[in-house]
Amino acid sequence: MFTYLAHASLLHRLNPSMKLLGVAVVAAGATAAFAPFIPAMLLLALWLTAWRLGRVPWRTMLRWSIPLVLLPIPVALFNALYADLSRFPHPHILWQWGYWTLSAEGLWMGLGLGLRVAVFVAASLLFVATTDPTDFALSLVQNLKVPPRFGYGVLVSYRFLPLLQREFAVIRMAHRVRGVGEGRGVRGWVEKIRRYAIPLLAAAVRKSERTALAMDARAFGALPRRTYYRQMVIHKQDVLFVMALGAYVAIVYAVALHFGLAHLQWIPE
Repeated sequence: MFTYLAHASLLHRLNPSMKLLGVAVVAAGATAAFAPFIPAMLLLALWLTAWRLGRVPWRTMLRWSIPLVLLPIPVALFNALYADLSRFPHPHILWQWGYWTLSAEGLWMGLGLGLRVAVFVAASLLFVATTDPTDFALSLVQNLKVPPRFGYGVLVSYRFLPLLQREFAVIRMAHRVRGVGEGRGVRGWVEKIRRYAIPLLAAAVRKSERTALAMDARAFGALPRRTYYRQMVIHKQDVLFVMALGAYVAIVYAVALHFGLAHLQWIPE
């Protein structure tokens, strides 16, 4: 998850800044919704967009869908157990034990909150999986006029996560070759973190120093204006993509309002 997948798809050809704007529109639509219907429809749209327009493999989509499906469950249960039932005139109690009360209204509100979080995760997955990190940095600088230091800082952050993942795999294999086993339970988990944290931190510092030296060697930031070999242009299809997502969000809200599925509170019959 959260890894760039290189494909020749429509989403891969879109301008990264406009793609980010379109994803932000969907995320904003989920932010303003508290009932489960709206974030569920937005989550479905993101899933289908990544699959059909982004050409993300079917098996990869299923693997990504597991946390997106399981994520709302604990959020809904936790929110339902601690929901303020005084807001409802006649709450429907499903289960009660001590200070914990499980109600239909709390589950409904919790499910909406969990689906909102799932929408944010799915939007991030769609953007990261279909956006080349270099194109994203160039688009930030050229199209959104972000200062080059911040734009290329985003690129470095993008590149560092896969490097640290490979570094972790190398350290883990080195421990196995030397016969260092991984214990079980809390004590084994703490010991594993201690053995991996220091080498990973040292590797991160070493790579950061090399990156800084490489940028200084190329006179990064020495001149007020920069030239670019690759020019990031906003095309008509980029604008249409943002407009299509905005129209879909508006349609979902219109349907929810028409059928009474956008209420902040739900009281079952």
